[in-house]
Amino acid sequence: MIENLVKKKKGESVMVTLAKKRIRNNLNMICMFTGKTGGGKTWSGISYSEELDPDFDVARQVVFDFKQTMDLINEPWFKEKKIKIVLWDEPQISISNRAWQSKMNKLVNYLLSTFRHQNIILILCAPYKDFLDIQTMKLLHWEFQCSMIDRKNNQCIVYPKYQQYNPQKKKTYPHSPYIISKGGSAEMKTWRIKKPSKEAIKIYEQKKTEFTAGLNKDIQESLDTINNPVLDDKIKHGIPKKPLTEKQAEVLALVKLGMTQTSIAKKLGRNQSAISQTVALSTRQFQPQLQIQKQLLVQKSEQVFRTPFFPTPSFAPVSGFRG
Repeated sequence: MIENLVKKKKGESVMVTLAKKRIRNNLNMICMFTGKTGGGKTWSGISYSEELDPDFDVARQVVFDFKQTMDLINEPWFKEKKIKIVLWDEPQISISNRAWQSKMNKLVNYLLSTFRHQNIILILCAPYKDFLDIQTMKLLHWEFQCSMIDRKNNQCIVYPKYQQYNPQKKKTYPHSPYIISKGGSAEMKTWRIKKPSKEAIKIYEQKKTEFTAGLNKDIQESLDTINNPVLDDKIKHGIPKKPLTEKQAEVLALVKLGMTQTSIAKKLGRNQSAISQTVALSTRQFQPQLQIQKQLLVQKSEQVFRTPFFPTPSFAPVSGFRG
């Protein structure tokens, strides 16, 4: 099956036809809408979902974290649907990069093995695809690059790219869709996606507001934790990979009190070399967390202050993509 070759059907977009072709062949589909914040990723994903499945339920099928995704996949009503779509919005916000990569890989493998015969379509909406781990990127079928918003016609202009992975060269090659006609085939460089239905937008924005409120709360709690003098020492030194021994804890406690290693050695009746080794070993057992927390706060703050999709009647390019 040539994934990016399709015969145009009247009244149906090419990308819908291609997705349905996968379903007819008892396959699932993993695709990602990428682009700048406020560039129309999620609204385009919703519109695409509505065209694929007129019964697409924004309230239940748009998710914001890993648990919601897995809960949806395991819902009895979801399993009974002919076209099963999961739209995961901004997944990188709710999970840190390393945890996200691990969980995302598990999710994709879960979809490919357990639910492959159920034709699940997983739609991700994120700024870039490179936060996926290497193994998961190999399994991505399509990337939809949101390039421009035509505000006059309420459309998002997208570059659809089929992701062909070459295991010999260990590289992924992007390909445009090709439309078959009597005279041969023609490359489809751009895809214009219409604005979603008003009802879908209303429901999504309400869900997004609730999610954003949760992010605001998380940001405040994280800031309170970072600025808390009681917890500050724990954050700066990190979370231990394994519990400290009684001797290690005693040595570190004296270090925190400002004592030198020479003074500690005299106080505990041990040689200075042993104290130095204990301090070094104890330090290696910790992972610094403060910088990680600050990075997550920046990511979450950017999500809270994202811009609207169609605020004014103009034509605005979104930088970062080319045909």
